[in-house]
Amino acid sequence: MADEKKDRFKRIDSAIDKIREEVDDIAEGGKSAGDKVSKEAREAIDALEEKMEELRKNENE
Repeated sequence: MADEKKDRFKRIDSAIDKIREEVDDIAEGGKSAGDKVSKEAREAIDALEEKMEELRKNENE
C-alpha cells in the first residue's frame, strides 16, 4: 500500500509539472493582462505543491 501512495504522489507531481509547462507556454505568448493571469496561475500551482508536500509528510507520519 505504501508503494500505491508513492505512485499516487508521483502521478500528481507529474500532472503539476505538465500544468506548469502549459502555463509557461501560454505566458510566453501573452500580453500584460496574460502576464498577470499567468503569475496568479504560477502562484496557485506553488500553493498546490506546498499542500501536496504537507499531505506527503502527513502520510509518512
